[in-house]
Amino acid sequence: MSPTLSYVDSTIALSIALILLATLTGIGYRFFQGRGHSVSGAQCIELEKLNILKNGEEVTEFGKEATVVLFSTEYCGQCPAVRRSLSKLEYRKGGLLFIEADITHRIDLAAHFNISQTPTVFVLNPAGEIRFRIGGVPKPRTIETELEKLGVK
Repeated sequence: MSPTLSYVDSTIALSIALILLATLTGIGYRFFQGRGHSVSGAQCIELEKLNILKNGEEVTEFGKEATVVLFSTEYCGQCPAVRRSLSKLEYRKGGLLFIEADITHRIDLAAHFNISQTPTVFVLNPAGEIRFRIGGVPKPRTIETELEKLGVK
């Protein structure tokens, strides 16, 4: 076997290995994106610090059964669809409050809650404690399942 042929074979093998690695990484990323995880501990959100307006008025109370907080940015392409989905969910569930915090110019909030991507969604209990966190677009039924755990009908 000539040295040139061996070099070509190893280059092809390396290229195939890199393509396979990139494909598996992409599949893993898509699998875990939007699934979320439970939050241990009782980190509580202070509505005064979020400074959120809903229908022109400042939000000062959490939802009776739960609150869903969407952290978005001006340049987030997926946030409008998530916003519509969560608004519909709020309409269907009586004790649920949906609020949105635009963190485009609120780096302090992004750092405080360790938000590295938008959309990011928090599910809070009636006391405002973070119970579930989703990075990316939520998978179908993920939020509803978590709300059911909190007793939201």
